[in-house]
Amino acid sequence: MTTPDGAGGAPYQHLDTLPFALAVVRDRSIVHANTALLELLGFPSEDVVGKLFELFSPQQQTFLSERHTRRRQGEPVPDTYETVMRTASGERRVELSISMKGPETWMLVRDLSGRVVHRQLLQRVATLGASLPGLHDEEEVLSHVFQGLAELELSYGYLVPDKERVWLGHAFVATGTAAGQARLSGQHLVDVPGTWSPMLRLAWAEGSAYGDDFARETAQFVGPDWAEPVRTHLRRVGPLRSVCVRIDQAGRPRALLVLAADWLSEEELPPLRLFAAQVSAALEAAHTISRLSTHNTALTALSRLAAVAATAPEPRAFFGPGTEEIIGLLHCASVLLLLRTESTDELELAWYQGATEESVRPFLRLPMRGTMSGRVIELGIPMVLQVDDFPEPVREHLRKYGRSTVAMVPLQVRSRMVGTLVITFSQHRLLSAMELETLQAMGSHFAAAIESHRLLQQVRGRAEELARLHAELKHAQRQLVEHERLAALGELSAVVAHEVRNPLGAIFNAVATLRRFVAPDAPAHTLVTILEEEANRLNRLVDDLLDFARPSAPELYPVPLARLLEEAVRTATSGQPRIRVEWALQPDVPPVPVDERKMRQSFLNLALNAVQAMPYGGTLRVAAYRCTEKPGAVVEFTDTGSGIPPELRERLFQPFFTTKATGTGLGLTIVQRTLEAHGGHIQHDVPSGGGTTFRLVLPLGSEAEPQVG
Repeated sequence: MTTPDGAGGAPYQHLDTLPFALAVVRDRSIVHANTALLELLGFPSEDVVGKLFELFSPQQQTFLSERHTRRRQGEPVPDTYETVMRTASGERRVELSISMKGPETWMLVRDLSGRVVHRQLLQRVATLGASLPGLHDEEEVLSHVFQGLAELELSYGYLVPDKERVWLGHAFVATGTAAGQARLSGQHLVDVPGTWSPMLRLAWAEGSAYGDDFARETAQFVGPDWAEPVRTHLRRVGPLRSVCVRIDQAGRPRALLVLAADWLSEEELPPLRLFAAQVSAALEAAHTISRLSTHNTALTALSRLAAVAATAPEPRAFFGPGTEEIIGLLHCASVLLLLRTESTDELELAWYQGATEESVRPFLRLPMRGTMSGRVIELGIPMVLQVDDFPEPVREHLRKYGRSTVAMVPLQVRSRMVGTLVITFSQHRLLSAMELETLQAMGSHFAAAIESHRLLQQVRGRAEELARLHAELKHAQRQLVEHERLAALGELSAVVAHEVRNPLGAIFNAVATLRRFVAPDAPAHTLVTILEEEANRLNRLVDDLLDFARPSAPELYPVPLARLLEEAVRTATSGQPRIRVEWALQPDVPPVPVDERKMRQSFLNLALNAVQAMPYGGTLRVAAYRCTEKPGAVVEFTDTGSGIPPELRERLFQPFFTTKATGTGLGLTIVQRTLEAHGGHIQHDVPSGGGTTFRLVLPLGSEAEPQVG
C-alpha cells in the first residue's frame, strides 16, 4: 500500500496515530508494526519488524501458517479468531482480524486480557455493524447479523410488525454455555405471531426502548397460552434485561431487534441504537447494491469500499482507500473531498488524491454560495460539468492543470448534507447514469462514515453532560434535604433545651438545699448524689443541644495546635492510668486560624471518644502534620479499640445517634459542624486490624473564613 498523494510521510506512518494495534504483513514477515501494537507487545520495533511467527507458540505457528496458505488460495476461512501472542510480559490472549489487499495482509490485534466483558461485547457489536455495508442482499445482511449476535452469545429476537400483530422472524436464546444454547427458530421469518408489548410499542414510536425484565416482556408477546412456559424457561436462563431498537428502511420503520443479556442497562441504548442505524443503512445499501449488481461491474468496487469502511476507526482512515477505489473504477485524474463546516456556511477540503498541493490550494476553503459545489449541495443531485461551464478564475485554474471534465456528487445522510465529492478527468468525459448512480452509492459510504462519527461524538458529549448534570442535581438534593433536616432538628433542640433549662435550675437549687439537711452518712445522701449527677448530665445535654441549635460564627486567630491538643488529651486521659498516649506532632505544623474554645472542645470530644473506646486500656495516638494537598494542617486521633461496626459507620455524624448509655449523640455532629465552619472537614478510617482513626483537615488562609450553618 502506498501513501496517498498529499498525505505525505512514510508509507505506513499514518498507522502510528491509530488507537488500535495493527501490523502490515508481506511475505510472512511484518513490514510495519504501529505504536499501539509495539506497546501491546512490549518489544522495540527492531524485535518485531521482519518477524511474525516468532510471536506465537509452535502450535499457533502451524495453525497460522496453514490458515494463511488457505486464505491465499482463496478458501473461505474466518478472518477473525482468538489466539495467544508472546509479549515482553508473557503470553497474552488476543483476537486477530485479518484483511488482505494485494500482496499485503493487514493484521488487527485486540487485547482480550482484563477487558470488561460487556464493553468488549459492545465493541464487537459495533464491529459487526461496521462489517455489514459490504454484504450484497438483505438476506445476507440479516444472516450476518444473526450469526454475529449468536457468536457473541447475545440473546435476540427479530420482529416484523404488521398492524396489530408482530411476527417473530428469528430468535436465539443464549444460556451461557455453548452446549446449552438453544435456537428457538433457525430461519429468517418463520411467521410466529405475537402481540405488542409496552417495550415494543415504545421502540416502534421512538426508535429504542429499555426493559428490565425480558421474561415478562416475552410472556406478554407470546400471549396467555404460552406465557408461563416461556417465562419459566427464560428465568432458568437467568435474570435478563433487554434493549429494543428499531430497524428503518427508506426513512420509515421496518422491523424491531430485541437484544437480551444480564448486563444490559439504559446506558447501552445509544451504542445499540447506533448499531440499529448501521443495520438499517446496511439493508438500504444492500438493496441498492443488489439492484446495481445485475447491471454493472461496479459492485466489486462498492464491496471493497464497504469492506474498508467497516474497518476504519474514524472517517479520515476511510478517505484514502475510498478515493483509490473511485480512481480505479472511473480511471479519473483526481478526487477531492469537500466537507461542510458546522460553524460557518463553507466547504473545507478534507482529503485529496491524485492532485498536487499547489493544484488544490484554491479549494482549501470555499463559500457555499456562488460555487458549483454549493449548488450541488443545494440541489441535492449529482452534476457533470465541462471546464467551460465554470466561471473565471476557476476555469483557467482547471485548464492549467489539464482538467477537462468535473463530476460532483453530494454527500448525504438522509436529509443531512455533509459535503461534496469532486471527481476530475483529464479527457472530455460523459458519465452514464449507472456510473453516476455508482458514485452516489460510494458517496453514501463517505457520508455514512462522516455522519456516524459525528453522531457518536455527539452522543458521547451529551451522555457526559447528562451524567455531570445528574450528579450535580443529586448532590444539590442531598444538601437541601440535609439542611432542612438539620434546621428542623435545630429548632426542636432549641425548644427542648429552653423548656428543660428552667426546671433543671430548680432541681439544682433543691439538691443544694437537701445537702444542708442530709448528713453525709445518712442513706439519703447517696440518693442526693445520684440526683445531682443526673442533673449535671441533663445540663450537659442542654449545653450540647444549644450548641447544636444555635451555632455561632467562629472567632478565628492563629493558634498553635500542639497546645490545644495537649490540653484536650490531658483532660480526657485524667484518671485513666491504663491509657498510653503516643505523640506524633511534626515541628513544622504552622499555627492555624481557629476559634480556640470551639476547637479545644472538638479535640476534647474526639479524645474522650477514643478513651471510651478502650475500656480495658490501650494506646491513644495523636498526630499533627502539614497538609500535602493544599495549605493547612491535619490532626489525627487513633485508638486501639474494637473499631466501629460497618453498619454504624454511615450514621456516625447524624444528630442524636449514639451507642453509649450516657451519650447525647451530638458530640461528633458538633465536631463536624465546627470543622465545616472553619472551612475544613473530618474523616474516619477503620483499619482491618482494629481501632479507629478520626482525621481533621484544617485549611490556612481564605479557605478558613467563618461559616455558620
